[in-house]
Amino acid sequence: MVLIVFAAIVAGGTGLILTALSNMAFRADLLDVQRAEQTASGALAAIEQQMGSAVSDYTSWDDAAKAVYVDHDRDWIEKNYGIFTGAGTLFDTYFLLTADGATTMSYKDGSPFSVRLSDYFGQSFEALEASLKSEMGQGTYQKTGFVETADGLAVVGIAAVRSSQGGLTVPRESAVYAVFARHLTAPVIRQLARNYVIDGLQLVSSVPPDKSFAAVRNNKGDVLGAFVWDLRAPGTRSFREVLPAVCWGIAVIGLVLLALLVFGIGIVRGLMADEKAARTLAKQDLLSGLFNRAGLHDALVEIEAEAAASDQSALLIYLDLDRFKEVNDAYGHAVGDQLIKGVTAGLRHLLPKEAAFARIGGDEFAIALVCKDPEERCAAIEQAIISFFREPLIIAGRVASVGASMGIAVSPRGVLGSAELLRRADMAMYRAKATRSGRAVFYTAAMDEDRQARMEMANDLRHAIDNDALKVLYQPVFDAHTRLLCGVEALVRWNRPGHGLVPPDIFIPIAEDNGLIGRLGEFVMRQALEDAAAWPRISVAINISPLQLHDISFVNSTAALIEACRFPAERVILELTEGFFIRNPDRAKQSMAQLQRRGFRIALDDFGSGFSSVGYLREFGFDRLKIDRSLISELGKTLKAGELLKATVALASSFDIPVTAEGIETEEQAEYVSACGCDELQGFFFSKPVSAAEISSVLQEAGWTFSAA
Repeated sequence: MVLIVFAAIVAGGTGLILTALSNMAFRADLLDVQRAEQTASGALAAIEQQMGSAVSDYTSWDDAAKAVYVDHDRDWIEKNYGIFTGAGTLFDTYFLLTADGATTMSYKDGSPFSVRLSDYFGQSFEALEASLKSEMGQGTYQKTGFVETADGLAVVGIAAVRSSQGGLTVPRESAVYAVFARHLTAPVIRQLARNYVIDGLQLVSSVPPDKSFAAVRNNKGDVLGAFVWDLRAPGTRSFREVLPAVCWGIAVIGLVLLALLVFGIGIVRGLMADEKAARTLAKQDLLSGLFNRAGLHDALVEIEAEAAASDQSALLIYLDLDRFKEVNDAYGHAVGDQLIKGVTAGLRHLLPKEAAFARIGGDEFAIALVCKDPEERCAAIEQAIISFFREPLIIAGRVASVGASMGIAVSPRGVLGSAELLRRADMAMYRAKATRSGRAVFYTAAMDEDRQARMEMANDLRHAIDNDALKVLYQPVFDAHTRLLCGVEALVRWNRPGHGLVPPDIFIPIAEDNGLIGRLGEFVMRQALEDAAAWPRISVAINISPLQLHDISFVNSTAALIEACRFPAERVILELTEGFFIRNPDRAKQSMAQLQRRGFRIALDDFGSGFSSVGYLREFGFDRLKIDRSLISELGKTLKAGELLKATVALASSFDIPVTAEGIETEEQAEYVSACGCDELQGFFFSKPVSAAEISSVLQEAGWTFSAA
């Protein structure tokens, strides 16, 4: 049937081709007719233009004006006008007229001839002559046009004899006129046919009803005759020439179709099998063998339809691997791919057989199924997945410890649609990832409200940055031995209108998610540098987001800001968290080196709060280490807390890295960390974050002298 349809299509296509060729032939013939009409009309226009040029040459002539008006030299006029009617090709008839129309001389074909002007020329000439005389006062001294004569149609020019400058040398009522005529004789028409490549060009007395023509008209637009010619019909000729080849082509195609019909059934069956395999492959993830996003979409459509038909619920679990990127970065993509395959195999064994299992991203999976009790079914699947990830995986001889964040969305009776179900599960997964609870999170409407609230907060934050509505406070840093102020840490604060003070750990992540962190960081740094310009020898610590360092222009823009504020770079400490060094060690090393070459100092912030490693201190050349407040808060509660603090300070000391202790809240903590070897102290025990004016007051009380900001 496919081949039969194909044969019908070929037959239809052949018909269309023949029709197109016929139309092309007709169009080519039509274009040739139009070209011939334009060419013939152009030939008539050229004859008239040539006559105009000849008339101008022979009448706008100082010698002619002298011979006619001054010398009345008839011999000169006959030699230069009359005789040329037989010798030249510009005109074959000549008349010389007085102002009142009397003929003083007439020549034809080189010889004088006696005939009345009115008897020789028809009414078209009278109109031409009248038109010239009426326009003489406007500076027009010659006219040309086609007229009828006693010898046939001719192109005629009439002009007043005048000087070479174009003006009359006598009064207008005394002007003498010269009339030149060139008849459209058979030799003239044959020459036109040769010059303009028009086959069979002829002059007929009336417009033919069934042939192409170019009308010969007088100055009033009346038709005096017409040029006709033989049609070449190039399109029809070409069509007749190619028609046999087209017919042979149709015959060959018919034979090929017949051969295909013999073997076609097997070929078509093979194509159908290949198509089915291709459709399956297009919906399959090549690495894991699971559904891909397209396959999941189709599966969700079927699952929701089944849920609607059976009065059950469609359940979707969105799963994202935790710490997969660290494994990928540490061991390479080959190990990461093996990890994906291992996770796929393990989860496939744990999940219900009827569940649709898909990999929809690098480390993102989806599980969809139909069930009556979503909460009970989710609890069982969640427990199985948590148990699976509780044990480390052995991949290519390496131990990989990963977890999973799960978001769950339910479509009762399949009413949500696959796109909305995916959106809700994705949102719930990101909430689970943010809470880091290690448990699955069900989608709730409050998540949409929270997203809307975050969007509104982002807009308000953007407005606050645009209008300098943020405030920079400074937490003092004191020398551990002298207890004198030696530095400050710049901290940004935002009093959101209508909502009050927003904690930095709330609005800074929003700034990072919405592309505002660069502008926010620049605002804080600029304000801190302007304030600290008045505080001599005081270091200024400024927190830098990892996203700022991802910007390739950060180093240059920071250096430019320092230069613009005329602030010494060696007094600036840029504080970075260890997360950036874990995820982007090469990028971190490069950025640090560029910043340190420009004089900035780099501090490792929150050391001890996460993946703290000796390797960081050995590999990266930090200028300062800041111990996280979590280590300080444990002092006095457990014996190990003090030992851990001492070990940390000793480790930093072995690398010649000075240490700042954050989060000091009691005198005992201050004394203990000083005894452990920390050289700088910071915390609420000494001071909460204060304004720039209060920092200046502290310096004045200490007897410092400094310039006004």
